[in-house]
Amino acid sequence: MEYTFIYQSMNQSKKPIFIESSKNLLLKILKSSNLTKLQSSKFLGKHKNSLESYLYKFSGTVFPASFSYFFLNAAASARPLSDDMWDKKKSNKYAHVEDLKRVKNNSFHKMLEKFESLNVEQKLIIPALEHHCSILIKLSNSKFIHDEENYLRQYVEEVLPGVRDNLEESETWQPDENSSIEWIMSSSVSEAIKSVNSRLLIESIENFYPHLEVLRKKYMPNFVAPNETFKLPVVNTNEQILFSKDFVKRNLNLNKYNDLILMNVTEDNMQGTINVGDLALIIKFQNKKIKDVIFKNGIYAINLNGNICIRRLQFLNLKQRTLVHIISDNKKYRDDPVDFIELMPLIYGEVVWRSNNFQDIDFIKHEKEKPNLFLPEEDFEVPMFLNNNKKETA
Repeated sequence: MEYTFIYQSMNQSKKPIFIESSKNLLLKILKSSNLTKLQSSKFLGKHKNSLESYLYKFSGTVFPASFSYFFLNAAASARPLSDDMWDKKKSNKYAHVEDLKRVKNNSFHKMLEKFESLNVEQKLIIPALEHHCSILIKLSNSKFIHDEENYLRQYVEEVLPGVRDNLEESETWQPDENSSIEWIMSSSVSEAIKSVNSRLLIESIENFYPHLEVLRKKYMPNFVAPNETFKLPVVNTNEQILFSKDFVKRNLNLNKYNDLILMNVTEDNMQGTINVGDLALIIKFQNKKIKDVIFKNGIYAINLNGNICIRRLQFLNLKQRTLVHIISDNKKYRDDPVDFIELMPLIYGEVVWRSNNFQDIDFIKHEKEKPNLFLPEEDFEVPMFLNNNKKETA
């Protein structure tokens, strides 16, 4: 561990001086969180026995990343989030954005803002975020990177290696039949305490994670976590395009990405709505039971003669059957009515978004740069009329 030392004078021996402002910051955060040093130690993980040293012996100007992480975790644990914070049943289009706002409005963040004058950002927040980001980078190749629940579980295991195993051992502990009653009672109490403390620590990290994400977006806005993006395949190509999860969640209210695929539009049947050269985002139905899909009038990708095409489908419920009109928005193509039973296995997926390539805009004119006549390193040819004028003047 490296420390930055402050020296009393050039003539004295090099002794690290305890920095009072660092101690005051820690004590004020504990007081504001209504936590004693003993209570906070339950949430400090591997630093549970180090708080006294950081309070009264630490001479650095910035606290170490790991300690900062767990100390702020202790402070956040005193301000729990509401139970419905991550309600998976939410269907609001901007539900996840509202969740982040609710986290940001938690008193933990207001407390940090209160101590900005004590340099809490540089002393604790940035180091804690560096530790948080290092964990995110370690999990960049996780098989659960797009599975939020299991990803969070793996994140906790990376932060607290072995703690979940210890919890399971404590909960399944059985005394030896040959042991004395006193030993069994003492061991039972000890294992019960271990179990409670392990569970508290695990739950605190799970609840600290959304706080860290809010802080990361505020103090490290240019850091893109590996779990914030995903690659989408493009139909009938080997191409993959990087997409933002935040964009998909915010605009489409989608949390699963395995059923998404992109398609380059190459035909003009939907001209005016989806043009040639546009990129369409499709939710595939092939991983779902087609019978469970509720079809409504909309734009779909369907398999016509072995090619994936985009068409507007209009469903007409009759007495004996459901008739589907396959419609091209470009009126030079005719509409085709077909029985829903025949069409159902040919429906590839639903189109939920498209990007416009703006072919009607001449971007080339924006690429031409006018020469800067004031750059000294560039040598420009003197126009002929200026040369002539120069000779006449001479």
